[in-house]
Amino acid sequence: IKIIKTYCITTIMIKLSPELAELCGIHAGDGYLRNDGKRRELDVSGDLEEEEYYDNHVIPLFREVLKIEVKGKEFLSRRTYGFVIRDRKVIEFLNSLGFPYGNKSTIVKIPHLILESKNKIIYSRFLRGLFDTDGCISFRNKATAGNYSEFKKNHHYYPTIIFSTVSKDLSQGIVILLKELGFNKIKTYTYKPKKVKENLKYIIVMYGKDNLIEFFEKIGSKNPSKLSRLKIWEKFGFCPPNTTFTQRKDILNSRIDLIL
Repeated sequence: IKIIKTYCITTIMIKLSPELAELCGIHAGDGYLRNDGKRRELDVSGDLEEEEYYDNHVIPLFREVLKIEVKGKEFLSRRTYGFVIRDRKVIEFLNSLGFPYGNKSTIVKIPHLILESKNKIIYSRFLRGLFDTDGCISFRNKATAGNYSEFKKNHHYYPTIIFSTVSKDLSQGIVILLKELGFNKIKTYTYKPKKVKENLKYIIVMYGKDNLIEFFEKIGSKNPSKLSRLKIWEKFGFCPPNTTFTQRKDILNSRIDLIL
């Protein structure tokens, strides 16, 4: 894969590569840069169910790209799993890419070096990192719809790929990258929460089997929790909602029977 450009800050030099793009997507989803005068750190963590994803993919990826030792841990107070990096050069490097210090939720955006690369592999790997940390694959039924079969009314068979963010800039960037990758059937929604203090949500959705297949062909996933939903759908033609990762593994290993 052709390397696009090299970025250097202080003594850290990192090439723009698919791996760096995915790291940026992961940070956009699960990361937090702190620089309050007392602490300077990168905090990346996700749901406890994602420990396998972090240990087997995220942590090795950060080690490879940043050339730094990273160790996973459980954060009991917030019930998440991830890691903290306190290397000043790494913190400054990510900030130089455009990632802000402090709460980034409403202002995070896709780094310019990724948008300007015009490289579809770079685009897809950023989206994979973002999807694996902050995206969603789910399946719906047609229980409230009209002339559908009993199977479609009673089973969650209809796939949806969802990106949801409170950053308008990030939502617009996601749509740009998806369109550049050839996704044309994209729906965008704006959701205003009922609670006054909650932020406006920007939701990007791709519906249907064709979008699902194309998404996993072009972008894919390294998150076993998300992939377990896809595998159940591939095996049974539907995926039941409100299941844990452990339950989905039991379904795939025939320890739990699905009644069709």
